[in-house]
Amino acid sequence: MKMKKLLGLGMAAILSLGMVACSSGGEETEAANKLEAVKESGKLVVGLSAEYPPFEFHSTVDGEDKIVGVDADLAAKIAEEIGVEVEFKEMSFDGLIGALNADKIDIILSGMSPTPEREKNVDFSDLYYVGKNIIAVQEGKEDSITSLDQLKGMKIAVQKGSIQEGFVQELGCESIKSLQAIPDVMTELKNGNVDAVVVNDTVGLLSMQEMGGIVEANFKLDSSNSEEGMAAAINKKDDNAEFLEVINKVVNDFKANDFEKSLQNNIDLATQGA
Repeated sequence: MKMKKLLGLGMAAILSLGMVACSSGGEETEAANKLEAVKESGKLVVGLSAEYPPFEFHSTVDGEDKIVGVDADLAAKIAEEIGVEVEFKEMSFDGLIGALNADKIDIILSGMSPTPEREKNVDFSDLYYVGKNIIAVQEGKEDSITSLDQLKGMKIAVQKGSIQEGFVQELGCESIKSLQAIPDVMTELKNGNVDAVVVNDTVGLLSMQEMGGIVEANFKLDSSNSEEGMAAAINKKDDNAEFLEVINKVVNDFKANDFEKSLQNNIDLATQGA
C-alpha cells in the first residue's frame, strides 16, 4: 500500500514537473513570438499619420497614390531585414499608441519622439533623427515674438498629440489650437487664425516652402525646449527583445548610410510642383 502511494506520488511529481517544463517552454516560445509572428504573417504592419512631409506623406508615384517619406523608407528597410512585406495603416497621430497597444499595428514609424510619458506605454528604438523645434509666424511678423512670456499670451497652433503640444501646454500658453494634421496647423497660421505655430524644423521649413506666406520667427527656442529626436515605437506588452534588436540594427545602419539621401529625396518629392 505504501509502495502504491509512493509510486502515485512519484508519478504526480513527474507529471507536475512535465507540466512545469511544458509551461515554461510555452512561455519561452511565446516570449520570442513577436518577431516570429511578424515573420509568419508575412508583413510588417506600420502605423503612421501620413501628413507629415518629408517623413510621411502621400505622393503620386508611377500614376498611383502611395505613402512615401523617410519613415516609409525606414519601414521598408526593417521589413526587408525581417524578410516580409510592408503594410501601412494610416490614422491620426494621437491614435497611434492606442492602436499599437491594441495589437492593430506592429510598429509606429511616424516622426514620434520618445518622452517619459510615452515610454510608460511603448518601447522606443534608438533615435534615427534629431532635430529641433522652431516657431513659425506670418511673413512680415518675424520679430513679433521676443520672449517665451510673450508667446504665452498668443494664439498658438500645434499638431494634436505632438511633443510641441506638450511643450506649449507646459509653458502655460493661454490659447492653444490642437489640430490633427500639420497642413491644417500651418493653414490656420497662414489664414491669420493663430499668431504662431511651434513645429519641428524640417517639417516646418518644408511647409513654409510649399505654402508661402509663412516664415520662421527670429526668436529661437533654447536647446532645453527645442531639441527633439525621432524613433520607432513597439508594444511594451510584447516580449520584444529580438524584435527591438532587429529594429535597432536597421535604424543605426539607416542613420549612418541612408538617412540624408532619404531626407533629400523626400524633400524633393514633397516639393514637386510647389
